[in-house]
Amino acid sequence: MKLNKLVFAGLLVLVCGTAFAEHGHDCGKGKFDPANWQAQRLEHFEQHQEKLHTILQLTSAQENAWKTYQAQIKPQDKEHPDFAELSKLNTLQRLDKMEAWDKARDARQAERAKAIRTFYAQLNDAQKKAFDENALPQHPHHANAHHEKPVRE
Repeated sequence: MKLNKLVFAGLLVLVCGTAFAEHGHDCGKGKFDPANWQAQRLEHFEQHQEKLHTILQLTSAQENAWKTYQAQIKPQDKEHPDFAELSKLNTLQRLDKMEAWDKARDARQAERAKAIRTFYAQLNDAQKKAFDENALPQHPHHANAHHEKPVRE
């Protein structure tokens, strides 16, 4: 009897695992190219910004603000920790390195927020509404029903 329960549990895990593995089918999984991810990220950013520019319907007087905004928010190459270097450090030295990376990231985020606020102030009410609705990039697989939160009643 105990063996039957173990076999059943094993089959259940196998079936459930297969179902979850198939969940990501056709949503780009397995296509990630670590050598070119930053170039792909930049390309996606530029495509989204072109779409946003079209939606906003900026006046000629707002174009300089747009160009300045774009220059200030353009993604930069992300600096990643060198894990080989980190492994040579003791815990306190690693913490110091991580805190320095956090501070640099926070400073970049503050600059980005300032650029967004400055540009946003140049928009009229209709453009602000359009910006609010479209400024956050939507990835195609995020729009699928399996990512949506259930509506609670």
